[in-house]
Amino acid sequence: MSTTWTRIAKMLGIAIPTSIAVLAMAGGTAWAQETCPDSTLPMAQLPINYVPGYMTHANAVACTAKYGGGNVAKGCFAMYGSDTLTQVVQNAINASGACFSYHNTGSSQAEKNMELGLVSGYTAYQGIGPMSRNTQYTAAAHPTYALTTTNVTTDNVVALDEGVITFKNKPGACVDLDDAFPPNPPAACANAIANGVSALAVLISGNPKSGAVSTATTAECADPCRVWLVDYLASQSCEAVNRIEHIYRRDDKSGTQDTFREFLNVNLWCNGKAEGNVNAPSSNLKNEDLDPIRRSCVPADGTHAQTQCTYWPTDQKCAATDPASIPAHTSASSAYVNYAGVQLVNPYSEPLPCTQGLIVALSENDPGSADITTSIGNRVANDSNGFSVGMAGGASITAPSTPNAHVNINTITIAPSNIYHGNYKFARRLFLMHNPNFTDALAATGGDTVAGRTAEETTLWNYVSTDPCDMQTIAINAGFLPKWMDACTDNCNSGGGSLAEVNTLACLGAPTGVGTPKQNIGPGDVCTASYPCVADGSVGSSATPSLCSGGATTCAAIPVVGSGLACNLNEGCTSGVCTDDSSGVGGTCN
Repeated sequence: MSTTWTRIAKMLGIAIPTSIAVLAMAGGTAWAQETCPDSTLPMAQLPINYVPGYMTHANAVACTAKYGGGNVAKGCFAMYGSDTLTQVVQNAINASGACFSYHNTGSSQAEKNMELGLVSGYTAYQGIGPMSRNTQYTAAAHPTYALTTTNVTTDNVVALDEGVITFKNKPGACVDLDDAFPPNPPAACANAIANGVSALAVLISGNPKSGAVSTATTAECADPCRVWLVDYLASQSCEAVNRIEHIYRRDDKSGTQDTFREFLNVNLWCNGKAEGNVNAPSSNLKNEDLDPIRRSCVPADGTHAQTQCTYWPTDQKCAATDPASIPAHTSASSAYVNYAGVQLVNPYSEPLPCTQGLIVALSENDPGSADITTSIGNRVANDSNGFSVGMAGGASITAPSTPNAHVNINTITIAPSNIYHGNYKFARRLFLMHNPNFTDALAATGGDTVAGRTAEETTLWNYVSTDPCDMQTIAINAGFLPKWMDACTDNCNSGGGSLAEVNTLACLGAPTGVGTPKQNIGPGDVCTASYPCVADGSVGSSATPSLCSGGATTCAAIPVVGSGLACNLNEGCTSGVCTDDSSGVGGTCN
């Protein structure tokens, strides 16, 4: 197994090394009927800009006539759900004629909106939700909620998919990745190995200090074991790259990131919270940038939406167009630096460059990409150097104009037979959840809310559940596997031989989805452990350790500021403490 780590070295070369406001939204005009996403309308006139997938003109006209009023062209009910399932849901809406405007903001949003309908006082919610993971609802917590049947797999699965680790398709590309540890690990890896933690889990979530699950603190994400895994991969090669700049993932609203966390048994990601927004401009800037393995800041351009960068290890945000670094703090009289007209704070005796962590979460479509999964695929495909890696759904391989490559996991490929039988590590089901207990509870508010949502959900559900052959065609056209391996009319009792579906993924039990916290607990004290803060991708030592230059692996000491002098909130004071001056970043030693 260790040889596969050697073969993948070039891929992971170098240093490998949800907003609450949105989730809680309910009631009032936010859930008023919306203008149907008519295929003839310009983007700016759609209910939410940048959400792909138009309704056919004929359906939009019919729905507007059915529910529209006065001179306002309305007629579609808002439905929120999985980004991965955008094309499947849009095609099902069009085929069924149901009046919905689909907003692909993530599986967690669908689940939260469905949950709101179970809370007294909320009148704005949905009873149907596309999700790329199973629901976390339990009968004990939500006794009034019920799926269409108790067998979530047979009725609620609409397609099968896989999570993939993808990279640019280059000659000599690595083909296999083991999640076992390479040989001769350092002592720092002993706990992870003893507890059966996979190397992949350490790479995305940090090295647990005890037990089998990391809490993704800075210390765990900068742990020598994780650094060693990065350095080990960087010292080997099987294709023409010498490092990986970034690993792109979906944000915390996405069921796709839940897939990786669930199968790797990790709670958190090393980049921190990734709450995103609603797939609108600047959504990426909602996401934290806490990974202590630092890289260059990716600029926004014609194929990249802006992502969060940081004057790390402070929490001051930056972009590639901002000052390249904050000058060193050289005077005990002030930790504040006015640079290019911006007040920046550097408590360190080293310049702080604007960098970006190894792991980066995406919450909005890149220019030219239909959804976030495709955005990840395009970021990998468009990286001429091959320095980018994606952890996303299967569309990240096929959607880019030049298909990406992917690694097998423990030599298991993404061949359909391996997906159907769940042999591939990240094989997964895609769901359309439906609560038959949902009823219209939409109070009219100035004519903004119209009864009829239940009828439209029933129309959509009946289309999806009545003829499985229709959904098989939709799943295949969207690039997924249909839930049945042999025939669209199969089921979990289809007999023996090649038609024995009972052992396939769609017929397996349906454990609830990952329900762990989706956030890093904080940046911690970055000077308590070594960390690879190298912008050029190498990991090594330096005769003069510094914060983020020349291969440094250790941190400069945080300055101690005298009493009465300006300080950063992370600084020490010779007497007293650093009292916040309401700026959120600094104050005075008192």
